[in-house]
Amino acid sequence: MLILQAFYWNCLDNWWEEINSIADEIAVKGFDTVWLPPPSKGMDGKNSMGYDIKEHYNLDSKFGNKKTLKKLINKFHENNIDVMADLVLGHMLGGKKEWNPHFEKKTYTRFKEKNFPKNHMHFCHECGGCSSRNSFGETICYYSDQEYMKNELIKWADWLKKDIGFDSFRLDNLKDMRWDFTKEFVDQFRDNTFMVGEYWNGDDRTLQEFIDHSQINLFNFPLYYSIKEMCMDPFFPMQSIEGISKENKVNFLSNHDIEREERDFNKDAIITNKELGYAYILFQDNPAVIYWNDYFKYDLKDKLDELINLRKNSSHQPLEIVNLNDDIYHARRGRYNLIINNGYDEYSYSTLKVKGRDYEIFIED
Repeated sequence: MLILQAFYWNCLDNWWEEINSIADEIAVKGFDTVWLPPPSKGMDGKNSMGYDIKEHYNLDSKFGNKKTLKKLINKFHENNIDVMADLVLGHMLGGKKEWNPHFEKKTYTRFKEKNFPKNHMHFCHECGGCSSRNSFGETICYYSDQEYMKNELIKWADWLKKDIGFDSFRLDNLKDMRWDFTKEFVDQFRDNTFMVGEYWNGDDRTLQEFIDHSQINLFNFPLYYSIKEMCMDPFFPMQSIEGISKENKVNFLSNHDIEREERDFNKDAIITNKELGYAYILFQDNPAVIYWNDYFKYDLKDKLDELINLRKNSSHQPLEIVNLNDDIYHARRGRYNLIINNGYDEYSYSTLKVKGRDYEIFIED
């Protein structure tokens, strides 16, 4: 699976129409799925990126409305491309003030949305199992009031699939949510929906524990941080990349959070030799994400097209490691070879020369 993250932080207004205008171009590039930002209305209205979710069933947002969203989804479906919804399941913002007897003070927990009303009963009671009362809005309590929030969030996600047309889900900020809720949510859609969760943690063992519990795919943050080091440090040992677990992981090199500000001023962003990282993740078996700005803004489009074609042409062949040391990663799939040279010195393979801090693709006869 090859996913295009089809947005960036503070992307243009009327974004659904903007993407629709180039949907055919996206379709011929080899992407299987496009990942869209949260479609529901946020507290900040037309200035919201959707992560400050306020009204679940209201699809009027800075990106467009229900009509333009469904038009975009249908356009991708006509081109045999799936569409992924970004689901915010852990918190809400923008409620009205009401008396909250649990905390004996007023809280912003009254949401009057007709199809999905909520009040203080449905938000954090400090009952444990989650990062309670986080600093970003009102934390949802899934199991109070006869599991009202759990059941209604599942119903809402089902509506996004059946009525709006989404095919798959990205689950936001699992790190601050209850593990048991994540598993119960995933179980409802496991048979027919691809899902990937954001659990922002660079520890491979922690992610594997969550995967074992919830049986969900997670973004591969441990690999991301290692590839960041590789791209920005010629002395990074290439062997260490292969030591990171790959099961149920989705590989990526950037996202809307990593690059909220200008890329070169963000401490988490890969700002040099990023093509080395893309060469690696696009040659793997795992699902991979290409970030919108990397494809449409930065000077990587031609290289990414070449690597996408390599992935399409070789993915039916098993991956074999030919050579792996501190500087070199050489792998092949059938006749297709990829050599990444992370060191300074030129590397020779047969008659092929690979410059330092570069990669080469070649086909063996």
